Amino acid sequence: MSVNLSKEDTIKKISLAKEEVHTVRLSKKPLINQTVYGALVLDFSGSMRNLYKDGTVQAVIEKALPIAMEFDDDGEMEFWLFDDGFRRLPNISLDNVYDYVNREIIGKYHMGGTCYAPVMKDVLKQYIKKTSNGLFRKAAPKFPEYVLFITDGNNSDKANTNSIIKEASNHPIFWQFVGIGNDDFQYLKKLDDMTDRYVDNADFFVVYNIDNITYNKLFDEFPEWLTNEKVKQMI
Repeated sequence: MSVNLSKEDTIKKISLAKEEVHTVRLSKKPLINQTVYGALVLDFSGSMRNLYKDGTVQAVIEKALPIAMEFDDDGEMEFWLFDDGFRRLPNISLDNVYDYVNREIIGKYHMGGTCYAPVMKDVLKQYIKKTSNGLFRKAAPKFPEYVLFITDGNNSDKANTNSIIKEASNHPIFWQFVGIGNDDFQYLKKLDDMTDRYVDNADFFVVYNIDNITYNKLFDEFPEWLTNEKVKQMI
């Protein structure tokens, strides 16, 4: 359970965490001058209910935001919830992060099962949309996207997820999957062996406590992915 802090103390904590991210950035050469779009995708299935209520998910959001503050061009983190479907919520920023879960999530939505593919398809769709020229707007710069994807259970749509991961491998999007609380993530553990991808575009690790997620671990494989010649050609 997270500790309840004042808004001022929360902002201070996040600012200190940004310094941690900056230190990790300087320690990994491919990250030093790299701008990245940041995205957070959070499991909203029924088994996550207590983690939303006890402040743990709020702590995760506060942990994720410094990544966008350090790497993203606008300092904001795009945000999705998923269960059987998905919901795209307001971007997380320093201006709205305080009490975000209670204000934007608790009591507003019904929790369902666990499907990865629908939300992943939307993340890909939004990336293509923002980096492509439209009729009335200019495309955003084609920075790579770093997606922090947190779940506490296996998905029920493995074939569809296989398809979207393979499709997404043709775009500069890196999926950092994090499993919470147990070792029963057979599907995600097999990601590194998945064939028929243009490039290996995902990493996965398990933590038994969300508080144990470190920025160094979150940027374990991402720097190497950035140096892949196929990725460089996509950016």
